[in-house]
Amino acid sequence: MATPTPPQPGTTGSTVVIGAVLATGVLLAQPAAGSGVRDPVQRQDLALVKRQLERVDRVIDRLAARQRRTAGQDRRIVLDIAALRADVHKIRSGIDDYLAPPRLPPRHPDALDTNYTRRSSNDTP
Repeated sequence: MATPTPPQPGTTGSTVVIGAVLATGVLLAQPAAGSGVRDPVQRQDLALVKRQLERVDRVIDRLAARQRRTAGQDRRIVLDIAALRADVHKIRSGIDDYLAPPRLPPRHPDALDTNYTRRSSNDTP
């Protein structure tokens, strides 16, 4: 069994961010007790997740700035900031879509024929 390699200096922040994004995805994939959008506890939990995602955005901004500053250095592995931002955006959009599902547009059915009486064939004028 291979021994894990120690983390490289400066990678702790990215590990935390990636871990937070993955944990959030797992949290959202599991059904909550008392599932339903009307569940106030679930709404509070999802609001908390959204606030945490705002913090994750700030950490991603710091990581991107650090990565830009160290762009000239020879690095074998570079954090894909755009993919990380896209994943966080997908999680946030998923929460928003869950809390406010899209509504179907109102239908405009054809008018009904309101004349339900007719003369029978036996009835002659």
